[in-house]
Amino acid sequence: MGFLGRIGETLTKIDENFSNDPHVVGKKYEDYVKTLFSQKWFVLVEQTHSEKVNRERYVESSLNPDFVFRYNGRGGGEFAVECKFRTEASFDKTGKLRIFKPGQLKRYREFSEKRNMPVFVILGLDIIDNEYCQRFNPEEYMFCIPLSEIKYNDLYPSVFEKYGRDPEKNFFWKNGNLS
Repeated sequence: MGFLGRIGETLTKIDENFSNDPHVVGKKYEDYVKTLFSQKWFVLVEQTHSEKVNRERYVESSLNPDFVFRYNGRGGGEFAVECKFRTEASFDKTGKLRIFKPGQLKRYREFSEKRNMPVFVILGLDIIDNEYCQRFNPEEYMFCIPLSEIKYNDLYPSVFEKYGRDPEKNFFWKNGNLS
């Protein structure tokens, strides 16, 4: 790569560090979530392709959940993870949080059935103070929700708050449950 190419790459990295673009923020959140799966215990089997790769030639498997992991401890098991990062702007006036775009929930359910594999939605919230979600404490901004518990594209906090987890702790897999 030439000098100008390296400068372009550097500027892109700087831009990504300070960007509020939803795709950039979502990718950063995915990268963070991935670090919470210890390489000692979890094998990364599949990962969706980057926006850059898909711009060059779209990869159909990018419609799948973000990750497929295999637990290589006692009992094993494969499962999929879909990462969703939302801000207070994602809450509507009734207090519901938009999680999925039209068609996504159905697609992830079909993936789960076809692959006979549980799917978990790792929801991250960036909430400052909002009249619809004042009860959240800073350390409770990550939720690990089994897809089987999600019935609609939008969720009330009462649905996802019972799946709260410490956003700095590594994930743990036991008997088909992710926590």
